[in-house]
Amino acid sequence: MSHRPTGRGPRDAKALASFKALPRVPLVSPATPVERCERLRAALPGSPEIYIKRDDVQPFLCGGNKLRKLEFVMADARARGATTVLTTGGTRSNHARITAMVARRLGLGCALVLNGEDQPSPRGNFLLDRLIGTEVHFVAGRAEREPRARELAAELERRGERVYVVPLGASDAVGSFGLVAAVEELVRTSACPAGGFDAIVVSSSSGGTQAGLEVGKRLFGFDRTLVVGVSPDNPAAEIKGSVARAMTPMLAALGLDEPGFEDGLTVDDAYAGEAYGVPTEGSREACRLWAETEGILLDPVYTAKASAALFDYVRKGVFKPSQRVLFWHTGGLVNLFDGQEA
Repeated sequence: MSHRPTGRGPRDAKALASFKALPRVPLVSPATPVERCERLRAALPGSPEIYIKRDDVQPFLCGGNKLRKLEFVMADARARGATTVLTTGGTRSNHARITAMVARRLGLGCALVLNGEDQPSPRGNFLLDRLIGTEVHFVAGRAEREPRARELAAELERRGERVYVVPLGASDAVGSFGLVAAVEELVRTSACPAGGFDAIVVSSSSGGTQAGLEVGKRLFGFDRTLVVGVSPDNPAAEIKGSVARAMTPMLAALGLDEPGFEDGLTVDDAYAGEAYGVPTEGSREACRLWAETEGILLDPVYTAKASAALFDYVRKGVFKPSQRVLFWHTGGLVNLFDGQEA
């Protein structure tokens, strides 16, 4: 994976103006830290220079990549006159919980369709869903979420609400612009090395985070930075499809149409393990090593598996010691406290 980064800065003034014109509700910190991880590097012989993007320190209790997406989603909801938002996920969902918190902060109602069962003694994100007073509806499995969400949206409309449906993970062509804004942060921060990074390693599931990073690197001059999406659950081909479906209208909106861009997308599903949310030997090691060397906690569902991939790449010599790799922490730390194995 030898990808020398290009210089920093927007390559297209018209595209930048189009991006700046997008409506946005300020929710995230002015800039989350980019930190160099020398102690972790020393624990991994042959490692490249490793940096971490600390989106785990966002507001709304480790809001992470979900909060970035909601800046654009909630602006769109407001513009459409929504009185309540509706979204889906599992009972452990960071996205569902953060959407509910932000909705309350903005004076909107929120309803959730979650796969799983009600819990007499809720923990983690689901405990917070209940604390917020969110209207929660349960379905048995993932396949039932969207049909039930459509039914519930119609029910809420009949009650007099104006419903805005936020897609899973807010990973559509609206929400994914939140990660374009995150790439703009990299341009502004002095911690970003001159010329940027050779690679960015990030968890990729519903596809919006990776889509935003891919569009952002094109807009802000990091064209040759390799974005590696690591799946915590779904097959790589499925995630690539989700990334492409979000990117296509985003690139068109900015006038950066790029035929055949799908061929350059990288998603690795080799570290997903048995199932979503089920730890692997590699993800357990990742949680332990980050904590012991850098005092940084990873969430067990997403970032731990992405880091397991990063560590394996280092040990296999995928990256050279002279290269610079950014590990993107997407938040989600509430899942450390849901009572399940980390």
